[in-house]
Amino acid sequence: MDRRLRILSETGRLRRVIVHTPGAEIEAMRPSRAEEELYNDIIPLEVVKREHSQLKGFLSKVAEVSELGDLLVGALGSAENRERFAAMLADHYGAAHRLAELEAMDAASLAKASIGGLPSRHVRLASYVSGTEFDIPPLPNMYFMRDAAMVYKDKSISSAMRFPVRRAEALINRFVFENHPDFRGGGRLIDGPAMVGDGFSIEGGDFQVVRGDVVVIGVSERTSARAIDAMAEAIVGSYGEPVTLFAVLLPIARATIHLDMAFTVIDRDACLVYEPVILGHSRARVVRIDAAPGKEPRLSEPESLLAGLASVGVDLKPVLTGGSDPLMQEREQWLSGANSFSFAPGRIIMYSCNVRTLESLSAAGFEIRSASDFMVGGEDPLSFKRLAVGFDGVELARGGGGARCMTCPVERED
Repeated sequence: MDRRLRILSETGRLRRVIVHTPGAEIEAMRPSRAEEELYNDIIPLEVVKREHSQLKGFLSKVAEVSELGDLLVGALGSAENRERFAAMLADHYGAAHRLAELEAMDAASLAKASIGGLPSRHVRLASYVSGTEFDIPPLPNMYFMRDAAMVYKDKSISSAMRFPVRRAEALINRFVFENHPDFRGGGRLIDGPAMVGDGFSIEGGDFQVVRGDVVVIGVSERTSARAIDAMAEAIVGSYGEPVTLFAVLLPIARATIHLDMAFTVIDRDACLVYEPVILGHSRARVVRIDAAPGKEPRLSEPESLLAGLASVGVDLKPVLTGGSDPLMQEREQWLSGANSFSFAPGRIIMYSCNVRTLESLSAAGFEIRSASDFMVGGEDPLSFKRLAVGFDGVELARGGGGARCMTCPVERED
């Protein structure tokens, strides 16, 4: 029997989540290609695996955690699915000369090749002369699970990835949600890979479900205004109910590639924010979109994101990333200090290196603990009223994201 997908908030008690432990694809990247692969720098595999194991290990204490690679192997269980997946990969990369090889692979080998890559077997002079290294390129950004896929209510959303170097991630995630019985849910809300193009992109780092009828989306380097219009139309068309979207017009900068680098909900009445973008004098503009069946959307502009949310009954008190010092705010925001992940109302996990942010959370009533405190026995993290769990992530952060980026929740309690 298919299991449900259900996401009606950012903070409901977590039941199921998908992660991807960084693998060999991380070490397939040359320093000269780091910027092209959207990284701040190259990162050492063994260190990031150790850091990621703290995140995964802790989440396993509070929810059912699935590895994307394992789910892909499960989705490739039938010969028909393997043939379709192989054809999709070969077509996406223009690698028809590898199709027979891909079709002959078992599920585990095919899943591994799709993420870890296949070195080039040159059959064209242009490829040979240019020194193309891979026919199926490795996907070093795959551990940022949130970007390529998300869930709203009972449906999955396949991202329309802004940069071609990441579009295969969305194809792989779409295949899993379509073909794994535990993740089909109520079907798909948006088919991003089929819609992506100039002026149309949307990624999960910009998408936050604040309430079943309230969504906040960043208009960013990675998510376009056109895609947000399409999202509003899809939600109303699929559910036949009104929805309010708040579009946050983020500055186009490396530090604010997604909304969750500046704003995450951490409790029913609290959020973690990067003050200059969300609250400051030069804060991002916000456009409210009220969409309802049979009506033209109504657009208005609230004073700020928090003021707009308050107008629909969502009152959030801000906790400042990096505290009140502008220098520390900027430094800790760069290290994904705002990019926290809630596993229950008022209980979050984030990088421990963001000390000033943890101090802000402590002042707001959060107990501060290390992930290792809970790994072997000890207290139940769900027994705390408010809790911020820190885990090592300095090297992970150099990839350009935090705990929220690395998790794709698929089921929460209401």
